[in-house]
Amino acid sequence: MKEARWQRLLEDFQDGALSEAECRELMEWFDEDAANLPAFVEELRTGNTLAALHMMRSDGISKTVKDSLERQDVSVDISQSVRQRIESAAPRLAAEVGRTPLPRRKRTLRWIGMTGVAAAVVVAFVWLLVPRGTDHGRVVATVQNVRQVPGISSGDALHSRQVLKFDRGRIKVNFQSGARLAIQGPAEFQLLGPNSAQLRYGVATVRVPGEIKGFVLETPYQRVTDLGTSFGVDVDRAGDTAISVFEGEIELDGQRRLIGGQTVALTAAAEAPRAIPYAMDQFLDTWRVSFGVEQLVGNVRVASPTERHSPGLVEDHDSLLLFPEREDVLLKQGDVVNGTDPGTYRRPFRKQTVTLSEDVRVDSFLLQYNPGHDESVSVKQEFQGELHFDRPIVALILQKDLLDASDAQLALPGTNFRDIFRRGINDADMVGLSLDRRVLRVAFNVTNGVDQIRVLVATDDNLTSQ
Repeated sequence: MKEARWQRLLEDFQDGALSEAECRELMEWFDEDAANLPAFVEELRTGNTLAALHMMRSDGISKTVKDSLERQDVSVDISQSVRQRIESAAPRLAAEVGRTPLPRRKRTLRWIGMTGVAAAVVVAFVWLLVPRGTDHGRVVATVQNVRQVPGISSGDALHSRQVLKFDRGRIKVNFQSGARLAIQGPAEFQLLGPNSAQLRYGVATVRVPGEIKGFVLETPYQRVTDLGTSFGVDVDRAGDTAISVFEGEIELDGQRRLIGGQTVALTAAAEAPRAIPYAMDQFLDTWRVSFGVEQLVGNVRVASPTERHSPGLVEDHDSLLLFPEREDVLLKQGDVVNGTDPGTYRRPFRKQTVTLSEDVRVDSFLLQYNPGHDESVSVKQEFQGELHFDRPIVALILQKDLLDASDAQLALPGTNFRDIFRRGINDADMVGLSLDRRVLRVAFNVTNGVDQIRVLVATDDNLTSQ
């Protein structure tokens, strides 16, 4: 086997991407020459990724992996044979790893997966050796929501140095620091700590709400530090990178700063980031997901970063707009809203006001339909839509006086609603809340004025009590 080929197999082994055919090829290569197996394992050791395979136990493998192995006896034999052959060389080399000085950035704890992609997936996860004192294994983040990514579920705990790689779908990750990271596949990223990560490739939006600062996202050619902001990063498989700042400010490699509305590009050949026209389109999905909006049905969209701070001035004849407002706001016992229970809400509201029975923390969204026609001319506009959130909706504010009263607490600083005519909903409008309180259905009919309601969604910290 040519060196380039077995190096490729070694890389696939490290990435958990060996197919059944490649497992067989690797076994045949081991059999060709007695020196091949030690060379393979030595290369793993040199790269600081030798698994402590001699420590593996069958009861340490997850149920999903066991089920996969039990379904495919042939693949089991192949994968176990590869594992056993490498195990035979592991004890001696493991001791050598403990004596060998390693570069600091290489002293990490990883997982290795070996997968067969023919009839089923075969996975055998194994711990890698790490020096004492590292924080690998410590939970640093949680999966808030996930869509079409096999093997990952909402609520999964994520650990320092854990790598996530997926070809499609998307994931929203909540870091312990409070930072939010939404990633669209194909992507590969690694969690580095409770306030840092590395994006190897993929499209991601980072939001660091409130007073949180200092989140670090490493890319192939740049280290991005948040200074209280939201920004997008697009890294292709070659490492070429585009960074767009949506709000606030970021710092690149501790030297150059970018503010909202700026975009730079980075490549291996470039000595420094190069300014390019502001780019937002490729981040629209991850921008939406970063706020916990899983799906929008109908002509509904989340307001862009430039629109977010001025809902009263934004007109859109064709779309219902969702404006993310303040996050993690404390509503107190005794506060009045129009509804908290599943069901249908219409005017009049005399019997549809609710006093909160306990304190609750919420993220606020302003839902608006503003077609922008001449108010002196009555032109009927109809609109229907559906909004899916990754957390329960805990309250609705539907009438003008309650909207006005809640502006100071829930609207973004500096938002001006004085020029909005006829806030709230009209007699012909309908708002429906699903039984699980995660889906909002609306039917708005606007003759003149603007339809606006507030949707108050539980903050992430409230999820354990739902």
